[in-house]
Amino acid sequence: MLVCDCNDVNYENIKKAVAEFGTDLETIKDETSAGTACECCLEEDCDRVELALPLAIKKAKEELGI
Repeated sequence: MLVCDCNDVNYENIKKAVAEFGTDLETIKDETSAGTACECCLEEDCDRVELALPLAIKKAKEELGI
C-alpha cells in the first residue's frame, strides 16, 4: 500500500519504522523519507497515495499494539 508517492514508501516501510522508532511523525519522516518531498501524503485527503502518512502511522500503531 503506497504511503508516499514521491519517495516510493509503502505501508510496510512505515510499519517497520513505527515498530523500531515509535510513532513520532518527524522521526518517521526522518527514518523513511516519507512526507519529505511534496508533502501531499501528510494530508489525509491526498489523492496520490493509497494511505496518507498520518493514517499509516495510526494503523501501524494499532496493528503493533503500541
